[in-house]
Amino acid sequence: MRAFRVLLVHELRMTWLSWTTWASWALFLALLGTIHWYAVLACSRTPMPWTPAEAVFRWFPLPLLCILPLLTMRTFAEERRAGTLGALLTTPASAFAVVAAKFACTWSTWVVFWASFALFPLIASEALGASADPRLLDTVTLGGGVSFIAVSGLLHVAIGLLCSSRTRSPGLAALMTFVCLLGLTVSGGLIDALPSDGWEWLGWMKGPAEHLRTLGHLEDFASGIIDTRPLALYLTGCALCLGLTVVNVEAAD
Repeated sequence: MRAFRVLLVHELRMTWLSWTTWASWALFLALLGTIHWYAVLACSRTPMPWTPAEAVFRWFPLPLLCILPLLTMRTFAEERRAGTLGALLTTPASAFAVVAAKFACTWSTWVVFWASFALFPLIASEALGASADPRLLDTVTLGGGVSFIAVSGLLHVAIGLLCSSRTRSPGLAALMTFVCLLGLTVSGGLIDALPSDGWEWLGWMKGPAEHLRTLGHLEDFASGIIDTRPLALYLTGCALCLGLTVVNVEAAD
């Protein structure tokens, strides 16, 4: 446990002293800020059945696919390319402690990114003053959406670490993470849209598709609906990916 704490402090310091983290955060805020601004403008012109925060959460795959790979790509790939991973594993720290520290650091950074999004509804509400729609600061939507991202981020970050542990190239690690997250995000919707009525042999895929509805899970959480099935999916998937990452790191020793 002491080794994990030391490694976690080191990873947090290195992460937040890196310009790539701040550049990724700036890109993230610029992306979500633009989406939120246009959503506020759209709601001001015509009454909409959704709030600006809900509009931003509907674009969740965009930062997931563009920003998260930038956070995870260097976790192990850079260490392997520089030859420091083997030296790190010769210390009293175990491979599990190394993986856990990098995972906790990257996951907390991802959650901080999304928590900072709450500044936009607050700024919009303050700027509009008394004329502001109370739904701009819908705490249920904001809290539920960020909670989902924190829970699903366990699996998404673990996938990024697993991809990074498989290569020495950060660029290739980012590409692998992008492909894996893209498949995970869209597979549920694609399978659910298959014409199983015409092709009976596709009927068995409807069940798994229900558990892979990432955007559907996000909508449920943002509406205040907590389903334990997505929780089990993300937690078990995270444990599996982290276990495979530990195996890869030990093999690289």
